[in-house]
Amino acid sequence: MLRTLIIGAVSALTLSTAARADETVKFRSILHATSVQSQDVGDVDGHTMSLSRYSGLTSFPDGTTGTGYFVATTDYIKGAGTFSVYNNLTLSDGSVLWYKGTGTTTMDGTTSRFQGTVIVLGGKGRYEGANGTLTGARTVPLALGADLYNDLVINIKK
Repeated sequence: MLRTLIIGAVSALTLSTAARADETVKFRSILHATSVQSQDVGDVDGHTMSLSRYSGLTSFPDGTTGTGYFVATTDYIKGAGTFSVYNNLTLSDGSVLWYKGTGTTTMDGTTSRFQGTVIVLGGKGRYEGANGTLTGARTVPLALGADLYNDLVINIKK
């Protein structure tokens, strides 16, 4: 089973608190791959595309918990290239957040490092117009046993 670890930064804010002013939301998710498919493109050496799905748990510093999952696509040449990730976060109080992450991946020895942006697609209540950033790393290759972490920061503008 491909195990994926996504680690977000720690914050005293939670998604379940009503937003009255701008706020920054940071959180930690631990997810595992439930499906990974890849295909050699064949045009240049090492060019592959992949489609994967991950699911797991999300927790906040105040003890709030929820479930999360995402579906990702990659377009890599020898482990470097672009990615697109669609995420769903559902908290135990019923709050929901849908967001998309896009960015680039570079190789650093046996670790791929990525960075990108987060766009909030919707949710219940207060997430319209929010944006954010994403950084992280993954051991290579993108296959069974790969570990991954993301640091997510989502800014909610009111």
